[in-house]
Amino acid sequence: MVESATQLGAFGLREQPFAPTADPSYFYASPDHKSCLLRLWGTIDERHGIAVVFGNYGTGKTTLLRKLMVGMAADPEKYNTAVVGSPIPSWTSFALFESIIHQFGLTPENRSFVSYMECLNQYLLDNRHRVSTLIIDDAQNLNKRGQLELLRLVQNLETPQHKLLNLILFAQLEWTPILRAAPNFAQRINMTYTLEPLQLNEVRRFIQFRVAHARGGVDGASLYEDDAIEMIHAYAEGNPRVIVMLCRNALLFAAQIGKERVDQDIVLHTIEKTTVPDPERTARARAAVAADTAMKPQMPAAAAPAPAPAMTPVSIAPAIAAAPRKAHSNNDEANRMLLNAARAKRKG
Repeated sequence: MVESATQLGAFGLREQPFAPTADPSYFYASPDHKSCLLRLWGTIDERHGIAVVFGNYGTGKTTLLRKLMVGMAADPEKYNTAVVGSPIPSWTSFALFESIIHQFGLTPENRSFVSYMECLNQYLLDNRHRVSTLIIDDAQNLNKRGQLELLRLVQNLETPQHKLLNLILFAQLEWTPILRAAPNFAQRINMTYTLEPLQLNEVRRFIQFRVAHARGGVDGASLYEDDAIEMIHAYAEGNPRVIVMLCRNALLFAAQIGKERVDQDIVLHTIEKTTVPDPERTARARAAVAADTAMKPQMPAAAAPAPAPAMTPVSIAPAIAAAPRKAHSNNDEANRMLLNAARAKRKG
């Protein structure tokens, strides 16, 4: 894509650091995610049975899932894994069972519950030398008692030494009332973990890690200014998916107007032009940077430079709209406009 090429060329990036997919190579091990991943591996390797990872939308559950899958795929002699990506809420328990059987690659002789259970049980016994794990993403879609009862029955298969099947579930927090209403299943959960939003320092490291990775290991601290990161954190409320979206769109705007770094004015424009309108969150993002500015020591009046005009969404729009014509032009007027845009400072 032309836009991607512009970003890569302008900032020394080998690839898009903020792609909207859960790429395991861009997994940033925050203390929270690292702790969760270590506990999951412990549950899996020790064959403890059922584990549930909770988290709001965009907190990194699918990225953790794919990180697990990469680790398991690297040792197929040890790990035997099936994944149900996103069960459909209207599924019956039998439809869920069919999906599980299909993901393990099984072909029962008859299309019946008994035939499926016998087939799965024999398969797990034949593979008892391997760690068999069923992973379900978007488990909050399993909102019927029959679905949870099926999972309980499937996971109950065991030898005297250990469970034959691990069950790892990734779910929204909204699933907790469903679990409380099914104590026969909930009491068999051996580990739960709730992912929390990233704190400001972790957001900074998260962004720098992704930029550095996309640059082939080169320092990623120079691309996003501190006040831009503060605004991103305040608006996203520490949600990794929203952070990635803002960073990606802000990077595109910066490339379009010829800026070498992403500052708070670029981020504010990104928020106001590329997100669902939310005045409260936008105001919170503005306030976070304003409060930080007020706490910083001010320059002596005699030494303070004259304030430059702020790059507001109104003043930045013409530069962005005209950018495709200016990017490769030697016209003095075009260069002057780009220079003025690059020199614009954040609002007071």
